[in-house]
Amino acid sequence: MRTAQLRRFVAARTLSLLGDRAAEAALPIVLLLVTDDPLVAGLVTAANILPTLLLSLPVGHLADTRERRRLMVTADVWRAVWGLALVWALAAPEPSVALLVGLTFLMGCGDVLFSVSAHAYLPALVPSARIMRANAAVEAGDAAATLTGPALAGFLVARLPHPVALAVNAGSFAVSAALLARLPAAPVRPAAGPGLEGPTETQAGRRRDVFAGFRLLATERLQRVLQLAYLYLHVTAGAAVLVVVALSVQALHLGPARVGLVLSAAGVGGLLVTLVVVRFVEHLPWGPLLGVALGGLAASFLWLSVARGFADAFCAVLCMDACSAFAFVTAGSARQVLTPAALLGRLTAATGLVNAAVRAAGVLGCGAVLAWLGPRPAAVALGAVGLACAVPLLLARSARDSLAPRRERAM
Repeated sequence: MRTAQLRRFVAARTLSLLGDRAAEAALPIVLLLVTDDPLVAGLVTAANILPTLLLSLPVGHLADTRERRRLMVTADVWRAVWGLALVWALAAPEPSVALLVGLTFLMGCGDVLFSVSAHAYLPALVPSARIMRANAAVEAGDAAATLTGPALAGFLVARLPHPVALAVNAGSFAVSAALLARLPAAPVRPAAGPGLEGPTETQAGRRRDVFAGFRLLATERLQRVLQLAYLYLHVTAGAAVLVVVALSVQALHLGPARVGLVLSAAGVGGLLVTLVVVRFVEHLPWGPLLGVALGGLAASFLWLSVARGFADAFCAVLCMDACSAFAFVTAGSARQVLTPAALLGRLTAATGLVNAAVRAAGVLGCGAVLAWLGPRPAAVALGAVGLACAVPLLLARSARDSLAPRRERAM
C-alpha cells in the first residue's frame, strides 16, 4: 500500500468533510440569527442538496472520462471560492435570499463532483488486498469529522462573527485541495476483464453513455445483490435516528442528556470497527462478511426493540453503528473491485441517486410507522427487513471470493 499517499488522501477527505459537517450545523444557525426566518434556512439547506438529484449522472460520466484527482482538486477549489462568496453575502446587512440559495447550490455541485470522483479514485491508490483497510481509514475519518464537526460549528458561531465562522469551511477545502494536488494522477483506462477485453465499440459507447451505471446495475447479478445491501443500509441510515430518539423518549423516558449519549454511541461503534476490526477480516469472502454485517445490524434493531433502559439502548446503538460502518466499508470495497474502472464513476452516481431516493423514502416510511405503531414495532420492522436482505449475500456462491484475487484477475 502507498501509505503516505493514502494518508494524504484520507487527511484531505477528512478535512473536507469536517468543513462540510461544521457548515451543515453552522449555516442554519447563522441564517436564523441573520435573517430570523426559518423558511430561508430551509430553502438554503435544500439548495445544497438539490445538485445530488440533478447532476449525479453527468458528474458520474465526467468522473469516467476525466482524470479523477484533478476533478477532486477542482471541486475543492470551486467550493472554497463559493464558500468565501457565501461568507461575503452573509456579511451584508440584509442578505439576498436568491443569492444565498444560488451560492449554496453552486457549493452543492462541488460536493457531488468531489464525492463521486473520490470514490472512483481510491482504488488507484491501494492494491486490492488492502482496499477494505483503505475504506476503513476513510470511514474512520468520516466518523471523526461527523463527531467533531457540529461541536466545532457551535464553538465558532459562539466565539466568532457569524459569517467568519463559515469561512472555516472554505479554508478546509483549500487545505484539502493542496493535499490532493500532491497525489499521483489516475488516468481512466478502458474496462478490462472477462468479456471486456479491449476498447471495443460497445465499451466506447458505454463510456460515452451517462446511463451506463444504471445498465450495469441492471445486468450484473452481483451488482444487484450488492445494491440490495446498500438499499437497506441507506434506509436504516435515514430512519435510525428517528427510531432511537422516539424509543428513548417515548418508551424509555430518557432525558435530553441521556438521549444525546445514546446517539453518541454510534460514533464510538463506527470508530471501533473501522480502526480495529477490519484489518483482521479483509482476506475473508466479501459476501458472507457483508451478510453477517447486515445480520448484525438487523439484530441491533431487534435488541433496541426490547431495550429496557439507558444501558440497553446505548449498547444496541453502539452495535448498530459498528455493524453499519463495517457493512459500508465492505460494500464500498466490493463495488470498487467488482466494477470496471472506466464505469465506476457512473455506477457510483447512478447508485447514489437510487440510495438518496430510498433514504428519503425510509425516513418518511419510518415516520409513518412510528406514528401508527410506535417505536418498538418500527425497530422490529427494520430488523426483519435486514435479516431478509442478509440472506442473498450469505447464500450467493459468486460472492464467496475474497476481494484481492478478484481484483488481480480483473487487472
